[in-house]
Amino acid sequence: MKEYWTSLASILGVFAFCQTILQTVFPPELRFASAKLLNRIFNCFSTYCYFEITEIDGVNTNELYNAVQLYLSSSVSITGNRLSLTRAVNSSAFTFGLANNDSIVDTFNGVNVVWEHVVTQRNSQTFSWRPLPDEKRGFTLRIKKNHKHLILNSYLDYIMEKASDIRRKNQDRLLYTNSRGGSLDSRGHPWESVPFKHPSTFDTLAMDPEKKKEIMEDLIDFANGQSFYHKTGRAWKRGYLLYGPPGTGKSSMIAAMANFLGYDIYDLELTEVHNNSELRKLLMKTSSKS
Repeated sequence: MKEYWTSLASILGVFAFCQTILQTVFPPELRFASAKLLNRIFNCFSTYCYFEITEIDGVNTNELYNAVQLYLSSSVSITGNRLSLTRAVNSSAFTFGLANNDSIVDTFNGVNVVWEHVVTQRNSQTFSWRPLPDEKRGFTLRIKKNHKHLILNSYLDYIMEKASDIRRKNQDRLLYTNSRGGSLDSRGHPWESVPFKHPSTFDTLAMDPEKKKEIMEDLIDFANGQSFYHKTGRAWKRGYLLYGPPGTGKSSMIAAMANFLGYDIYDLELTEVHNNSELRKLLMKTSSKS
């Protein structure tokens, strides 16, 4: 047993001696250049290319990172085995996401891509004007080189759009009112908002089934028709005229439409508007998909 430990110590000594010789003969600059050259050679023969999407771009939050995280949550909740669970502010839904250093395969237009959530410890000596988290988080996207054009031109835009829809559906609906007329608050907003909790849905509305189906199909066509309106140069908006005596379901219909589409509601009080300038200012400050 003593001879075994003696031999092991001798081997470790030889390794340490060789490492010292290599560090003396090959300085850090040469080793770095050699590693960089080998990496380039590997990339030339590799059929894949990689894109890094970090959580923080310099000192600013990377919007694309948050979009990818939301987009992947729609499929990760079903297919992932090791997940992280979050709930955003003003959200009524839980969001699933990839756990640290886990990966998932996604398909877009018949093309498979691989997303990996990479989490590493941040260098404590890095200087920043604002405190940074201890962990450096990001996504690595792996695709085949011949699919690079498709991914960069269409896939990322698709992710941003889907993430926006998920974010809107997860958030609580809001009801906006112009109780101050056209005057602005401290943040420059003319509207005040409160959570919108109306329980009305198309399932609870008492109306002709055929008319209900017609309205729902029309709303779906409108919600999915943004590209058509932009292509034809028309404003992306849709108008409905609801009329009848009090208690006939006008407000319930509006609430059901908002809950069906996941849209916010703006209640314009005309008695608080004193001129056309105030009205124009209010309408310009309404958000999309409301």
